Amino acid sequence: MSEQNTNGYYENGDNNNYYQNQDNNNYYNNQDSNQNNGQNNKKNNKGMIAVIIAVAAVVIIVGCTAAITFILGVNPGTTNISSTKETTAEKYADIGSTNSTDTSDSSSTSGSVVVTDVSKVVSNTMPSIVAITSTTVMQSNNYDSIYDYYFGGGDGNSKGSTYEQQAAGSGIIVDQTDSELLIVTNNHVIEDADSLKIQFDGMSSDKAVDGYIKGTDSTKDVAVVAVKLKDIPKATLNTIKKATLGDSDKVSVGEGVVAIGNALGYGQSVTTGIVSAKDREANIENKTMKLLQTDAAINGGNSGGALLNSKGEVIGINVAKYSSSGSSTSASVEGMGFAIPITSVKSIISNLETKTTRQKLAADKQGYLGITSKYDVTSDISEAYQMPTGVYVYETTKNGPADKAGIQSGDIIRKFDGQEVDSMESLQNIIQYYQPGEKIKVTIAYASGRTYKEKEVTVTLGKKSDVTNSETQAEQ
Repeated sequence: MSEQNTNGYYENGDNNNYYQNQDNNNYYNNQDSNQNNGQNNKKNNKGMIAVIIAVAAVVIIVGCTAAITFILGVNPGTTNISSTKETTAEKYADIGSTNSTDTSDSSSTSGSVVVTDVSKVVSNTMPSIVAITSTTVMQSNNYDSIYDYYFGGGDGNSKGSTYEQQAAGSGIIVDQTDSELLIVTNNHVIEDADSLKIQFDGMSSDKAVDGYIKGTDSTKDVAVVAVKLKDIPKATLNTIKKATLGDSDKVSVGEGVVAIGNALGYGQSVTTGIVSAKDREANIENKTMKLLQTDAAINGGNSGGALLNSKGEVIGINVAKYSSSGSSTSASVEGMGFAIPITSVKSIISNLETKTTRQKLAADKQGYLGITSKYDVTSDISEAYQMPTGVYVYETTKNGPADKAGIQSGDIIRKFDGQEVDSMESLQNIIQYYQPGEKIKVTIAYASGRTYKEKEVTVTLGKKSDVTNSETQAEQ
């Protein structure tokens, strides 16, 4: 790997490094290897803007067989992370719920060592936490020789092949319908995945069941995954529980917390600590978030897992950690993890639970919107130019779905089917689950004098094969 200066940002994937200057330290999106297949990146070519002087680094915590790295910078006040159904014939009984009464045990002191027994909290809550494995099909090119790689030749053919890349994360059981079990996790755990496997407490990995996307919100980094009740063994249904969601607004600095998640992809792990700070502002992949800070150990694979109070209530969804070194596993900064306050996303989770459960479609089966975007309106751009965040429409395909719906150049797409979008990538990740011919509500912001107003339009998605204009890769 080429030498990197100490102020660089890089995203490492397939042994290729992308560099972007940034001050002082590095931010890593950590996906820890649990197989000896090296490092691969499932998110190449993700553009980022670093604008604030860095003094530390943060790690987005998805564990996997591949390593994905991103960079962050921080000033003393703000953390700036430039990238940080059908009812079944058989009726199933409702799963239980976690007990929200105080289950914490007293602390015992021996000299200067304080040990807190949280076994009751853990035993009561562990059945509400799941391990998530996402699989993405990647494309590669194999050549007959190194000469063919650079110059072509030989038989004149490069041999295209595919391989699977797996990533590990966590999730929290939050609800149940007549036919599905609903699980909340981080959006970055499941985005780009071609398939999902859900492993419940006490279940071996080879018995993991299929999961399906219910809805996503990239602006808050949350997603809801559905598992069909008929796919879950009855013995498992009798033991798992819905988590109790607490009130993160009532959390106090110094309050004891417990973190549970699929650390490093090895299975559920438990760590303890305190709430170190509230409302810690962070800019994660160009979106500003206010997070809970904790010194409970959080590692790769913990993304989407639960941060609990002493009552066993979920007060946060684990999402990131600090690192001042080039790797989350050798960081000199420790004890600085972050979680999304659960109160800030309760309404979003409820909305996502109502969406139609979907599977990722093959490229030729996906719907088409018909817009071109050359940049996203990030939180930084929004603040600087007083524009709403979202996807800036550079142009629309003539007589395409967006054009017919009244979307124009200069509009900003804010929501797609009620799901907020903050980048072209997030919009594309959603559309790949929708078929041509579907009528979708799209919320746009449009310029009205010196301000912007919002309106909702109905778009009938088209077929990509009907589109003749494909002059840019940013077209969707």
